[in-house]
Amino acid sequence: MASNKGTCKADSCDKDVRAKGYCDQHYRKWRKGSMGKPRHRACNADDCGKIPYRRGLCEEHYNKNFGKKPVEPAAAEAAPAAAPAEEAATE
Repeated sequence: MASNKGTCKADSCDKDVRAKGYCDQHYRKWRKGSMGKPRHRACNADDCGKIPYRRGLCEEHYNKNFGKKPVEPAAAEAAPAAAPAEEAATE
């Protein structure tokens, strides 16, 4: 039989403690990050509660801000066309 560890530290809750000072219901909410002090640090982007990946941002926000930029098709096609003209000018 489990011993009583006290009552839940959530406001107006008098259920027995399961873990981290919370009852079963509030402990599950805490694990999901929706109770008071978060379980882990959170992404620095506004209204994002995901776990940080790099530079204080979650993977999604990091890739959005610092990920590789896609090469524009017009710029990729123009670069090889300019190279032969430069070679002809140097000869």
